[in-house]
Amino acid sequence: MSLKIIHTSDWHLGKIFRETTFELIQIQRGIMDEIIDIVDNEKPDLILIAGDIFDTYNPSFEAEKIFYETLSRLSEQNCFIVAVAGNHDSPDKLQIPKPLITGKHPISVISYPFEKFEFFEYENENFKLTTENSFLKLKVKNKEEIVAIKSIPYLSEVRTGLSGEEYLNKVNELLSEEPQFSCDYFILISHLSITGAHKSGSERVFQIGGIEYIPSEFLPKKANYIALGHLHRHQKIKNAIYSGSIYPFDIAEIEHKKGLCVWEKDNINFIEFKNIPKIRKVEFDSIEDAIKNAPDDKAYYYILIRNSQSFNTSSMEQLLKAYKDRLINWQFSSLEILEEKTIPGLHSLTEEEMFMEFYKTKINKEPSKEILSIFLRTLEEVRNATN
Repeated sequence: MSLKIIHTSDWHLGKIFRETTFELIQIQRGIMDEIIDIVDNEKPDLILIAGDIFDTYNPSFEAEKIFYETLSRLSEQNCFIVAVAGNHDSPDKLQIPKPLITGKHPISVISYPFEKFEFFEYENENFKLTTENSFLKLKVKNKEEIVAIKSIPYLSEVRTGLSGEEYLNKVNELLSEEPQFSCDYFILISHLSITGAHKSGSERVFQIGGIEYIPSEFLPKKANYIALGHLHRHQKIKNAIYSGSIYPFDIAEIEHKKGLCVWEKDNINFIEFKNIPKIRKVEFDSIEDAIKNAPDDKAYYYILIRNSQSFNTSSMEQLLKAYKDRLINWQFSSLEILEEKTIPGLHSLTEEEMFMEFYKTKINKEPSKEILSIFLRTLEEVRNATN
């Protein structure tokens, strides 16, 4: 008998499509039910949830309820669960239920990159969890195997409090670290973008400080399985796996298979979800064409409109009425971009550089590291809370 892992990520529970009246939450609830069924059928030892559990820092009550109900149901399946925070997740919010979870259930939720592991010990008839340095040490009792788990939440420059070369050096140190104790398996779970990977379209990647992708060379060479979240397309980059998002959150994702990964004996099996309602992408020359030719079936739609000249509030109301709750989202294939009337060169500055320039014009001196850190942290939190 060998270790079996299920790897999933990017649930984005509570995501809202603000341009339409489409309700995603019940579909997400159905996907959670399907994940439970897959777990019941596959009977894994370990479940990895690689970040972006929620879509915003302040998810709805229903979204939080679905997550914790799902955790509870998974924990009853004789498996151990490890989840890490993604860039959409509020680390503080994920800390709130820890007194009710840690040490009482076979669940570990890690929120911060430098989180201390003193309180992660747990034992039942199936598992014994202890910690050594920055590793979770999980003993799977019925197989007499030890699993070393390195769990690293979203690693932005803001959340680490570092930037530039110092940031990259720290990330390299965290990712490349290997267990110093004897183990049968070495697993890494994290939420990040690595070089060579492909974005899908709906990922919000913040380039604060200028670093968007982490070199894949930083990943540990000896890890048996590297479970990543953040990018929504299922893909394998060297020895790292993205399970992908659970739903096509963007028009560019419609053709991508959505599901989860099952790993056993170095074999990766991608199980595609079967119960996602049928989704179609349709294209029209204008909004009027889209309204007149609304398909009469039960599918859901992403609409691409080639011409934006007839765009107005009334036409959009008619479009929503024609498709009702079957319209997931819509977009124009091209928009006329007005010439920017801005300070020469301003468009090439990072958010950090723009803030520094603004601060200097108001205060007549450069901001301190503390002030700059507060600005960047606030910027990241506002973006995640409002998008």
